[in-house]
Amino acid sequence: MHPVVGLVLALTTQTAYDTVYEQVKGLTPQLDAVAPITGLVLRRDVMELRLDSGSAYLLTPVAGRIMGVVFTGRGSMSFVPPLTVEQFNLQRVMGDSTINGPITAAVVLFADSTQAELARSLTFGRAPPGPADSRSAVGPVGAALDYLVDGSSHSANETLMTALLNNTSNGYFAAYVKRSRGESVMFEYDPTRAEEVALYRRGKLPGQRTETVCQFQRAEELVNNVSVASEQPEPLTVDAHDIDASIDGNYNFSARVTERLIGRQDRQQWADFALYSELKVDSVTTDNGTPLSFYRRDRQSELWVRFPRPVAPGDTVNVRFVYHGGLIGFGSALENLGIAEAVQRSLGTVLDSWAYIKSTSTWYPRYSFSQIAPFAMTFHTPKSMKFATIGRLVDSSTTGNVKTTRWASELPTRHVSFNIGKFDELDIRDSRIPPVTVQVNTEAHQSISRVIPSARNPEEFVGGDVARSLAFFSMMYGAPLFKHYFATEIPYFHGQAFPGMIHLSWITFLGISSDGEDEIFRAHEMAHQWWGIGVEPAGYRDVWLSEGFAEFSGMWYMQMARNSNEKYMKALRRARENIRRERTKAAPLGVGTRAAESWRGDYELITYEKGAWVLHMLRNMLLDVSTMNEERFQTMMSTFYETYRGKRATTVDFQRTVEKAVGRPMDWFFDEWVYGTAVPTYTFSYTVLPDSAGFVAHLRVRQSDVPETFKMYVPVLITLPEGEGIVRILVKGPTTDATIRLPVMPKSLQLNPLESVLADVKTESWTEHQ
Repeated sequence: MHPVVGLVLALTTQTAYDTVYEQVKGLTPQLDAVAPITGLVLRRDVMELRLDSGSAYLLTPVAGRIMGVVFTGRGSMSFVPPLTVEQFNLQRVMGDSTINGPITAAVVLFADSTQAELARSLTFGRAPPGPADSRSAVGPVGAALDYLVDGSSHSANETLMTALLNNTSNGYFAAYVKRSRGESVMFEYDPTRAEEVALYRRGKLPGQRTETVCQFQRAEELVNNVSVASEQPEPLTVDAHDIDASIDGNYNFSARVTERLIGRQDRQQWADFALYSELKVDSVTTDNGTPLSFYRRDRQSELWVRFPRPVAPGDTVNVRFVYHGGLIGFGSALENLGIAEAVQRSLGTVLDSWAYIKSTSTWYPRYSFSQIAPFAMTFHTPKSMKFATIGRLVDSSTTGNVKTTRWASELPTRHVSFNIGKFDELDIRDSRIPPVTVQVNTEAHQSISRVIPSARNPEEFVGGDVARSLAFFSMMYGAPLFKHYFATEIPYFHGQAFPGMIHLSWITFLGISSDGEDEIFRAHEMAHQWWGIGVEPAGYRDVWLSEGFAEFSGMWYMQMARNSNEKYMKALRRARENIRRERTKAAPLGVGTRAAESWRGDYELITYEKGAWVLHMLRNMLLDVSTMNEERFQTMMSTFYETYRGKRATTVDFQRTVEKAVGRPMDWFFDEWVYGTAVPTYTFSYTVLPDSAGFVAHLRVRQSDVPETFKMYVPVLITLPEGEGIVRILVKGPTTDATIRLPVMPKSLQLNPLESVLADVKTESWTEHQ
């Protein structure tokens, strides 16, 4: 009976949702609600709209309330980002570090006090004869809606829709601004985000609706140094997940998931969840089986659920989702490489076969992608297949051909996935580390080896790196968080980390790389158990604390545990050339995942490779050049890990840790390397002259390609007839001169040994620029 009732309720809710959605999509100026404008000013945080003259039209109501107005006429907009990195990015994207200029129209959409604010200044009534003004107002409304409404998914801005469906005022404010010069933009203030203030332009990538140009916390939080790690802006708290999932022999997936939510803000009756688009919802109920209304468009991830009654702060609601569908695919990795059928027939090769998870993030309904919660999971799988997931194995039993395993997350988390397939397993036991299980698709590799020459027993060399890197990072950073680790193979070209489990690309099991990339990749994924899982980035702009740290860790492992300084330096030089080539176009490291919103942002290059370079430079700055001891750097890294182990950390938190290790303020370093994009070129020359006390080396460094204020401590390697030494000089401004007293005539002087600074180094004769 419940499925039938649930279907009827779902259809009813679709009509209710559709009503609100269609009203938002159909917003238009009201000819009987027009007001003349003279000197109206609207301010939201750092944005100011001045509407000097013209007309204002209220937009048609939505869900019985006014939530929009369009202005046409003369005015101006001012927008000044408070953060240097945001000023830099605004300059990079739109050609100026601020927005300040005339406008011809603005559309304001709101779920805050804007209507009351307008009522104090304007009196709306029927428009005078003459349709010209109203026609000029229609175009801007359509342009504004293009930012917020997605017709293909039948969806609109989540925060605005939440307010409209719940009939609440949640503080949301958006202003589309048509500028007289330059492209139009949209300003947004969204209190449900940790960084509430944002500026958008229309997206330039295929299928991209908007690009985030600037985003930051509201002014009050910045003034009071409120960390995003401490913010909890979402209306509901996710308190627990209980997952019961079944996977049959044909990889058909079905699940029943119960989620406990707790109210933070008043009257939350509608909530938006995300669920992988190929999963079909059978029912949504309370935990006692009462059907709930829900809305979901076919083959879209967005899932709106209506609770039995509004959830007030402190109230608890348990929601049970029952669903099934095509979460797990089955196919060949060789096909992804373009192995044609004709080649397959001529080689007599049976293509490799794999099961693969299509979505590791939305295979269960997700209210939040930032909150952590405990997970209890039960999986029913074929006993002939191997299975891996996160957490502690609580219980295992077999009935017939079905194996049932129960798992509990060791810590609250937001990273949960699994893997399943016809794997062979290698169990690694080492007294230095927790147990490790490596899963490899041996049968698939036998087919692959007939097409691509590859190493035998891949689980052994892959498992070797997994175990050695686990031991190395335990020694360098501190004890790992979990009691067992899975390294499981996937037929993709990437890796991914979860608590106590890493997905490793099938490519790294081939054993065909000779330049260290495979070893670095495996160690990178294991390093996420410390950086990304152990210490979580507090927000999107701190993601380099995960990916950059993991990339450096993989390289450090290659140098120290695999004893290959050559491959470590080769990886650094390769990254340096890429970073230098793209430095004038790439985004700053400090904008985080937003770099991926622009084709010029070079997200992976900046976040992974430049992030690793930042740590490498700090490593060299902390190096004791008299003994080459690295204890200060190692202590800094382990201190950061132990301080934030099991917590979220920001870039500012890391900067404070660096400053304690260095013993001085490091704003300049983070401004240059995290919040800026400049990469210096050093042109080095020197001469050595005798004097009464021995010899004096005169050094000159010409610095270019960076602002005049750019500075960096750069080492100089002095090679003497017997031995060598390193000194550091502060390079700042266009030209830096320094002198060094020496006991004997040196054989040579070298600027920037050990690739200590991300820079291009050239040499010239001492007389060239005298």
